Amino acid sequence: MNKTTMAKIGGLKVGSQYPVRIKGMLKTPLSRIDELVAEAKAQEAGGAEAIRIAIKDDSAAKVRSVLKKYIKVPMVADIHFHYKTALAAIDNGFEGIRLNPLNIAKESEVREVVIAAKKNKVSIRVGVNSGGFKRRFKSVGEQAVVMVGEVARYLKMLEKFEFYDTMVSLKGADVATTIAANRLFAKKFSYPVHLGVTATGLYEQALVKSAIGIGVLLNEGIGNVVRVSLSAPSVLEIKAAKDILTALDLRRFGPEIISCPTCSRCEVDLINVVKDFEKAVHESNFKKPVKIAVMGCVVNGPGEAYQADIGAAFGKDKAAIFKKDKILGFSTRRDIIRDLLKKVREL
Repeated sequence: MNKTTMAKIGGLKVGSQYPVRIKGMLKTPLSRIDELVAEAKAQEAGGAEAIRIAIKDDSAAKVRSVLKKYIKVPMVADIHFHYKTALAAIDNGFEGIRLNPLNIAKESEVREVVIAAKKNKVSIRVGVNSGGFKRRFKSVGEQAVVMVGEVARYLKMLEKFEFYDTMVSLKGADVATTIAANRLFAKKFSYPVHLGVTATGLYEQALVKSAIGIGVLLNEGIGNVVRVSLSAPSVLEIKAAKDILTALDLRRFGPEIISCPTCSRCEVDLINVVKDFEKAVHESNFKKPVKIAVMGCVVNGPGEAYQADIGAAFGKDKAAIFKKDKILGFSTRRDIIRDLLKKVREL
């Protein structure tokens, strides 16, 4: 991972010496308090380590005092246009604020925010999105250069005020721009990076874009916070972030179940086997971060099962249960969920 400085969101430390963090964002209108609280609690339970909230005006900043009664994770106020709203968010106890260099740019205003942030030990994220530019770019490379330039100008201003509890985000509405901008930034700076692809669309399309954009950068050692953006319920964003980190073996959040895609050699209804097994694991509340393989035939099945912590590989009439290089026993389609789960719980 690229070496970065450290920033804090309350007690949550962010940077290259810490795990890649997961951030959520609330989508419920702030006027619907019961639903807002339920969403925040669901995100925290799902694995969000910080939660961002769009704060439109000074009065909206008061929501922090309501939410702190129900959740423990730190909260970040997403601020645009009005620097005094950032001041109100700090006054109301937000542990972090996001400032947009494209609409809060006056040095005198930023200075006031910095003074308040320093006093209250609040971090600042400098966040630039491609949608903030009211112009067309000739190329992905040109857009990346302009985005990084805006961030660099802002960082220089913060450094002038001796403020360094800072992280940065450069988000494009497309994968290529996001990757290009973050690569360029990482070559020039060592501040922690908050990753995400913005305005990605509905769930399936958005999930693919997010996984590629975030995944490529994380695999190159770039990125310290992940925020997946989907036009879908926010708890799915948290799950997607965890799945991306698990796929790259950067973090583990519980058991990982892998399975083959099936083919004409498969002689068992593997998809439903995996669904049933996943449900059983969830209901058993098994949390150990192990890899479990459930494979459909003898071609790759035994090898994958060997390489996982434990697994099962089906033949025609029965399945062999493996633990590393040892066969633990055999089971049938009817009993495999029970038998494999029993062996998993013994790990």
